[in-house]
Amino acid sequence: MNSAHLTNRMNPNAKRFCNALLALFILLGTCTSCLASSVTLQWEPETAADLAGYKVYYSVNSPEVPFAGTGASEGASPISITNVSSATITGLDPEQAHYFAVTAYNTSGVESPYSNILQIPELVPPAVEITSPVTASQASGTVSINAIASDNVEVSGVRFLVNGVLATTVSDAPYLFSWDTSMLPAGSYTISAEAFDTADNVGKSNQVTLLVLKDGQDPVASLDSPSNGATLSGTVQVTASASDDVAVTKVEIYLDETLLFAGNGNPVAFNWHTEAAANGSHTLSVKAYDEAGHIGHSSKVAVNVMNDTVAPVLSIASSVKTGPTGQSLTISASASDNVAVTKVEFYLNGAVAATSTSTPYDFYPNSATMANGAYTVTAKAYDAAGNAGQSNDLTFNVSNDSSAPTVNSFSMPATTNSTSVAVSSFGCSDDVAVTGYLITESAGTPAASAAGWSATAPISFTFAGTGSRTAYAWAKDAAGHVSAGRAVPVLIDTVLPVISSMSLASGSSNVTLKVAATDNIAVIKMELYVDASLQLETSAASFTYVWAVAYKKSQSITVKVYDAAGNVRSQTFRVSKI
Repeated sequence: MNSAHLTNRMNPNAKRFCNALLALFILLGTCTSCLASSVTLQWEPETAADLAGYKVYYSVNSPEVPFAGTGASEGASPISITNVSSATITGLDPEQAHYFAVTAYNTSGVESPYSNILQIPELVPPAVEITSPVTASQASGTVSINAIASDNVEVSGVRFLVNGVLATTVSDAPYLFSWDTSMLPAGSYTISAEAFDTADNVGKSNQVTLLVLKDGQDPVASLDSPSNGATLSGTVQVTASASDDVAVTKVEIYLDETLLFAGNGNPVAFNWHTEAAANGSHTLSVKAYDEAGHIGHSSKVAVNVMNDTVAPVLSIASSVKTGPTGQSLTISASASDNVAVTKVEFYLNGAVAATSTSTPYDFYPNSATMANGAYTVTAKAYDAAGNAGQSNDLTFNVSNDSSAPTVNSFSMPATTNSTSVAVSSFGCSDDVAVTGYLITESAGTPAASAAGWSATAPISFTFAGTGSRTAYAWAKDAAGHVSAGRAVPVLIDTVLPVISSMSLASGSSNVTLKVAATDNIAVIKMELYVDASLQLETSAASFTYVWAVAYKKSQSITVKVYDAAGNVRSQTFRVSKI
């Protein structure tokens, strides 16, 4: 419990029933910031005979009157009290400041003014923590002690203590204490912090134990790599390390007395681009520093820088060689360098397609798996220094044949009188190119390697016999694909028609000729010529013709019979009238 004193001066005009409230004693008990608090108020009792009771007024976080506080278990302000001179107010939030005053009232309801106002500040202490350095750390020189603090209202400041003795107070964040250990004897020291707020609540931090060391020796520095006498080129990793009786704070690497690298780590590693140094002899050395300012020097290491700045020279050419997949297109590179070629990269349409690290520098594009189209190949040759030489461009086309040709047209005369038949049309197409043509009498698909294929379409075909025949036309491509056959029926008829009957009758002034013919297949036309002049033409297989013949005149009569194959039977005789 806390206690405080409060006096009250009454208005003498308030019906003079109340004397002054002489004293107010307040006891405030709290637990933690998350629990409610209680206040016990005590005051000197009023002696007026008509005293009816008292009222306790309170406010939260504001001294402005009238008080209209809420939150107490007994209710909102004001809280009526019977004719007793004390009251306990409970359920108050310890994280908030509270203001209290008391009035007295008589049986007529007349109420005195407020007594003096008493403030009860909030009771939550700030939280504070030392964040660095961590406990058991070594310390020398000036050490930065860092703390963080927070409060439900406001942090007024942080006090840093060394071995329990105040060292400094920091009013504002960041809460940093620069602790100078240079004049302190070596040993163990305990660092702590206290944070306080405007209500004088105090929070205590964790304790950090630090070991103060006194540095009396120079660091020992060493260049670990490269080794003495090494010949270097390109990018080389340089490593160094150091040791000290307390701690190494910085390591520097020097090239010929010129600073090359500095770092706070230990050991350190540095990628040295030797191209920035002239070719020839150089020295590398190390300096190491400690907190006390001591400097340690390594021995010097001699190195020889030899960078190759000449790029390889190369060219590429194509040929057909036996590669990993048999006979295939081969791209060969010819490369040379003033030192040595370490690898050759082949690029196909700008993307790396193959890498060769030894001669022969060959690249085998697998055209069977590539899309049809134009391709460009280039190459780059590299040496150990990373210099790269560019080749000439080389282009080639991929034409992969993925489908068989098509026989678009094929025709021959439907009937003929010879086994050697002219080809009227033979047209083919392919996704790449037609390379072979063939006509057979067999419906079986011929092999691409079969005999009889020709590079051009045949203009005639000789059948094996006469009668009803079928010719099949085929096409192939370079990939060995063979088309489907296209069939054409042909009738080969070599039998001439026959004049089966012929009669001639003479009248007084004219002559009547009757002719009939037959054929093994069909007669398609008959003709009659008189003195070589066509007199009659019919598609029938017989005819009768009457004509006048002059007295004692002789005439030449010719009869011709045709079949569909073009076979012709011809018979000539003479007629005269006596």
